[in-house]
Amino acid sequence: MERAKQWIDHIIIGIASVLVVFLVAGAIWQVFTRFVLQNPSVFTEEVLRFSLIWVGFLGASYAFGHKEHLALTFLTSKLKKDKKIVSNLVIDGCIIAFVLVVFVVGGMRLVLSTLNQISPVLGMPMGIVYGVLPLAGVLIIFYQIINIKMDAAEIEREKREAA
Repeated sequence: MERAKQWIDHIIIGIASVLVVFLVAGAIWQVFTRFVLQNPSVFTEEVLRFSLIWVGFLGASYAFGHKEHLALTFLTSKLKKDKKIVSNLVIDGCIIAFVLVVFVVGGMRLVLSTLNQISPVLGMPMGIVYGVLPLAGVLIIFYQIINIKMDAAEIEREKREAA
């Protein structure tokens, strides 16, 4: 499972890195065409917007995999270690339920309902743009399952040490 996580991490980092380089180059091109050539590039804004959506969601899923996502820790930080692990398990379960409903199910509905909508400049189906929602949802669920397994292993290890 750890090997699969590392493999997926590398893929996400690779895709996100390429998209970030593309975003920087596209932004520079947009500024150049607008202010130097006095003829702004038409397609760049839409491409950059869609790329930013993908980078954001892929980055968010990567953050979940490394427990670097936004979290309110003022309550859990006051708990003892065993109760903190149990609360993390409950939180991870809630995250999985939320992501399954909103990102995966809702994202698939959005993708299927927008496959016939065509972006105005690029002429591509909007479902492709929104396809990052269910993809990110599956990735987040995958990462959360790994986090749950790690927390469960920690509980087992503490039980063995206490006995």
